[in-house]
Amino acid sequence: MPEDLCGLPVEQETFEPLFPPGGELAVKKSFSDHARTSLLVGARCLIEVDGERVIESGTTGYDGFDRALFNLGSELAVEDGRDVPGEFNARVWPGLALAQAPCTVSMSPGHNEMESFLVYLQVAHPKNEEQAVEVLSDVIQPYMAAAIEGVPCAEREGSGG
Repeated sequence: MPEDLCGLPVEQETFEPLFPPGGELAVKKSFSDHARTSLLVGARCLIEVDGERVIESGTTGYDGFDRALFNLGSELAVEDGRDVPGEFNARVWPGLALAQAPCTVSMSPGHNEMESFLVYLQVAHPKNEEQAVEVLSDVIQPYMAAAIEGVPCAEREGSGG
């Protein structure tokens, strides 16, 4: 069991159900591979247990869950997900969680500024859909809070309540 989730400080007991029993844990990519100030867009995390990909996560600047689902190649519909109350706009489905927040970051001259920060978390466990939704509901808000700490937002405010 890793001490953190994708290099982000999240309580181990919160994410422990995402890991199946197994012998060999392999963190193929982690957010800790990126400088803490460069989690803006394209940071990735891949974790395997006994050769099975159990977690895939990443960060994007997408503004909206529709676009994120499309770009992830998912056939899920936004309206079929469950809202997760908390600081951030978050939604979960069996095996997938998304969280988004307004986050203004000025890019280099000549580039558009980023106005949104989104993190996705795709998991293979637990296999039971209801359990997966419950576990992801517990994980996504603290996971997003840890991820957005690495982003130099000029303006940031949560969208949830």
